[in-house]
Amino acid sequence: MQDTPEFAQMQTFLFPFLASLLFIAMHIVIYFLLVRRISSRRALCRIYSIILWVNMCFCVVYMFMRSYIVAPKWLFMIVSVSVGVAFSFLIAALIAALIGICLWFFKKKHLQPRIKRYILFLCFIYTAYAIYHGLEDPKVERLAIELPKLSKPLKVIQLSDIHIGGLIDDERVAKIVFLVNQENPDIIAITGDLVDTKLQNALSSLHILQGLRATYGTYYVLGNHEYIHDVDDILKAIQKTGIKVLINESITLPNLINIAGSADLMGSRVKFLEPDFEATFSKIDSSLPTLFLTHQPKVIEIIDPKLLQKADFLLTGHTHGGQIFPFSLAVLFQQPYLKGLHRISSGAYIYVSEGAGFWGPPMRAFSDSTITLFDFLPQHTKPN
Repeated sequence: MQDTPEFAQMQTFLFPFLASLLFIAMHIVIYFLLVRRISSRRALCRIYSIILWVNMCFCVVYMFMRSYIVAPKWLFMIVSVSVGVAFSFLIAALIAALIGICLWFFKKKHLQPRIKRYILFLCFIYTAYAIYHGLEDPKVERLAIELPKLSKPLKVIQLSDIHIGGLIDDERVAKIVFLVNQENPDIIAITGDLVDTKLQNALSSLHILQGLRATYGTYYVLGNHEYIHDVDDILKAIQKTGIKVLINESITLPNLINIAGSADLMGSRVKFLEPDFEATFSKIDSSLPTLFLTHQPKVIEIIDPKLLQKADFLLTGHTHGGQIFPFSLAVLFQQPYLKGLHRISSGAYIYVSEGAGFWGPPMRAFSDSTITLFDFLPQHTKPN
């Protein structure tokens, strides 16, 4: 391993700083489009405004708390929910602005304050639902797929985007380990964003991950969020748990399968632990199927098509299935797929996990926390 460069170290401060500026801007937009003139009574307008600005402060606190502050779980819950509330308020503000334009056109502008309050009420209902769903245990999704060149059935579990840190604590990690071990997998694949805090805050959860059991071991590739923290130390700690870290390399399970794993695309931005797809596939056994672990589905748009043809099945994550609708739609501007199983031009399959955890608020709407179990089968066989 190399020493973590200064730029990568700066991400610990730079990311929450830039995110804070974004949330401040969001709240200003929400104020002018939704909260301002939400009622003819000034006292009521003032109350809504206070709620909005307090929520903005909580968002800023949360951004820095993830990296710098160890706090009780209840406090993390309060400040993290503020992030989801901000996203919900923004959607409510945009809807209110659109309706306001229609009301102005039909000369019904006097109805706007009342409609704003209705929209805000529905926004709170939607937020409550998203929190309830976000805190539910991950579900186990099961897929049976024939894999070329596979000699015998193979049970593979994918974990992605757990985001240890904040509300993803020892209890949540222990639940994930329990659910995985119940399935008795042959291989466990962790496709990035495992740790999303400084290493010292994640050590106890990483220790719990030592309890993962798989016949042929557990394999891990970097996500983008590990780069934001002390990535070099995180990788060393993961290796100590017995999990095999794959950084632009592959491992061959004799007479069974190749498991190849690349560093994340974030490495190209910070010029550290950069993805090297040539190296990733350089030592695979071409007579065996190849499972390619990489964090972002966007890789299929970047990798040399000739190298992509060496992969039979890609396991990715990163998107969280959008986590909170309708912001999920924005993901598709940056990634080719949002979630689920897809066939790509090379003939291989790509699977995009919704993730077993969440980022930011403990909220999910029209997405699920997911552990995925693949029953890979030799071609022309059927599951029992």
